[in-house]
Formats: sequence, C-alpha cells, structure tokens
Amino acid sequence: MKKYSIKYIERFSGIKAHTLRSWENRFDILQPERDDNNKRLYTEEQLKQVLNITLLLSKGLSISQIKELTPSEFVAKVNEISDMAGTHKENQLEVKINAFVLSMLELDESRFEKVLASCLLQRSFEDTLKEVIYPFLNRIGIMWRTGEVSTAKEHFIYQLIRQKIIVAIDGLGQASQSRERYLLFLPKSEFQDLLILMYMYLLKSKGQSCVYLGEDIPFDDLKEASRIVRPDALVTVIKAPASKIDTQAYVYRLSEAFAQQQILLAGNPYFMEELEYPKNVQRIVQMDDLKALISEGTE
Repeated sequence: MKKYSIKYIERFSGIKAHTLRSWENRFDILQPERDDNNKRLYTEEQLKQVLNITLLLSKGLSISQIKELTPSEFVAKVNEISDMAGTHKENQLEVKINAFVLSMLELDESRFEKVLASCLLQRSFEDTLKEVIYPFLNRIGIMWRTGEVSTAKEHFIYQLIRQKIIVAIDGLGQASQSRERYLLFLPKSEFQDLLILMYMYLLKSKGQSCVYLGEDIPFDDLKEASRIVRPDALVTVIKAPASKIDTQAYVYRLSEAFAQQQILLAGNPYFMEELEYPKNVQRIVQMDDLKALISEGTE
C-alpha cells in the first residue's frame, strides 16, 4: 500500500505540515506510522480523511467539532456538503481541487463528473482549466510525473480530463485565415499530451489556427511538417528529459532550425528554470503566459 510523507499530504491537501501535526497531537486526528528515521508516513485512507476534513472546514466547522463526529456522522456530513458550493470563491476552488484529488484516488468517475459540472455552472471552460484543472494537475504532479500517484490512478484522471478537452476543442469554430498559425507537437519520447491539448484549446478559443502533430515526433519530421504548415510559432512541452544537458541542446536545436518562428516551450519547472533560452524561445509557465502572448501577437 502506498504511503505518503507529511510533505506530500501537505501538497495534496493544501493543509500545512504544522497544522497536520497539531491535529495529531492536540485532537488525536490522524495517527501516522513512523519509518526507521521516525518520520511520519500516511496511508491513502488518511490522505482521503484529510481531504474530507478540508471540505468540512470550508463549511465553517472547527477541527474540534469535526473531532466529535462519529465515523457515520463524518461520512454523512461530507456527503451533505459535497454537492454544495463554497461560500467564498477562493475557498470554493480549493474544495473543487480536493474533490478532484478524491475522485482520482477512489477511481470515481461519477464524482469527477459532478465536480466538473459544478465548476462549469460557475465559470467558463477556459476559467475551469485555468483556476481548477491546471492547479489540480500541478498539485498531484501529473504533468511532471513524479511518482506520487500510482500509474493506474494517474491514467484514470488523465483520460477523463483529456476527453473533456478534446470535446471542447471539437466544439470550437474554425480560425480566420488572417490569424496566426501555431504548430503544436510533443518531441521524440514524449507521450503525455494533456498540457499541449490545454494550450491548443486556449489558442483555438482565441481564434488562432492550430495544427497538432501529436506525440513522439522525430525532429526531421517536425522540420518537414513546418515546411508544409509554415507556422508563425511552434508550441511544445518537455516533461521528462534524459538530462539537463540534452534538454538544453534540444532548445538550441529548435531555436536554430526554426530561427524565423517563435518557439513556445513548457516543461518540468524543476529543470526548465535552469535553462538558457535563445531570443526566439519563450518559456510558458502558466496558462496566462500563453494567453498574454496571444494578445501581444494580435495587437
């Protein structure tokens, strides 16, 4: 059974480590195991418990009140609140993100659909991507695969979100011939296209013309496609490189081969910030970065 350190419980739930320790010591809530170095290890059930506690806290219950709930009362209260919107927008977003985490851990498609529908009632699909889905994916590390989530659960949530984005892309109209053209692709040995699809949706929703080549594209094939498409910009994601040196070499190679185009590049933040970027290469950190570049290009 997978075990989580307090650092990962903090990351998944948004609850600070010192608060988790306080719950354990003052309220006898959560009693993690200890490893050989006396560090806390939490089970997946305890992670789910923390996520559900955050839901109850969002509705105004105190941790002392939660402590007094029997197991059946706790479950009933969570179920009662799950379908209700939060009082404050920021708090509500945190609840939605945690609900997505729970749907992933429990392989619960029904919960996923319910939470997504609730999001879309309150905001556009673009804002749902930016304010809920993107932070959720960052939180669990699904875009920069870290091994914090089992492969099966990662694939489960990946496919659900991917399906929704593809349907949303299909629902967008065709771009005007006068708009900029973007060539999107994943480099050789890159196979996770969720982030690139999110970027494609954002581009197309702003009326831009997009050609998506797909995953695992050899460099020579990319050059051939570029000769045909004649894009104004290339967009790609580098998630899990063999080494920083190889990634830097690939960035330079892109810059030289496509010197007349703008190259928009996203990737694992743990190494992307350490790279050097030639003049025609722009790093994308957040969805708003790409949105700003689109606005600049259309002014």
